[in-house]
Amino acid sequence: MLTGRRVLVVDGLDETEQVLKAVLEPRGLRVDRVRAAAPSRIASREPPHLLVLHEDGAGSIAPKWRDVPRIVIGRIRERSGRPSDAARHDLPHPFEYGELIAAIERLLAAPARAAG
Repeated sequence: MLTGRRVLVVDGLDETEQVLKAVLEPRGLRVDRVRAAAPSRIASREPPHLLVLHEDGAGSIAPKWRDVPRIVIGRIRERSGRPSDAARHDLPHPFEYGELIAAIERLLAAPARAAG
């Protein structure tokens, strides 16, 4: 069950936040949005269950969140082979919201990874 889980959108379009709120909040998820330009606001937050990053915001994520599952929207990069990469989904831009929502649901439904 996904109820009570929190999805944090870093940067992104207003439209992305609005669509995710409209689709996910009725299912019991919470959707928040912050700007990567305010790294102190990001670092001071409780870690979310999932990050949705636009490529520009990916570098300013709090290091303590490196194991938080994430979807990165933008240019596709080669995977580093780290164990946490299994909890990452790259979505090329432009993207379709149906694909983004399916990736969110898949990552949130995956069993928790063991701390490494």
